[in-house]
Amino acid sequence: MTENKQIGQRLAAKSPFAVVFTVIVFAALFVFSEVVWLNQVFASSAGVISVVFLLLYWHGKGGLYFILGLLSPMFAVVFSQLPDFLALAWVINGFFNGAALALMAYLYIGKAAQR
Repeated sequence: MTENKQIGQRLAAKSPFAVVFTVIVFAALFVFSEVVWLNQVFASSAGVISVVFLLLYWHGKGGLYFILGLLSPMFAVVFSQLPDFLALAWVINGFFNGAALALMAYLYIGKAAQR
């Protein structure tokens, strides 16, 4: 059980780098295509929801949370408008940005709770 909790902590420790990387990818995508903001809301929300469910699973709350955590990215793609391939890149990057932000919040909330 403690090793499962360490998985989330190790991922959270790398999350600031992931946020920087996704912002760089957002900048590159912004140069080449337009933004569908509703897609970004869906994708970022799915990233946050996925991380929350996976953290619940890693903390021993049940296998259903693992399944729900893995289904979240699919919902982000299903409910998004994808007129071209770059729109899919926006959604994928938005998902990872939301996931990285959620892990970063988990990291800093965990550090604040230890004080």
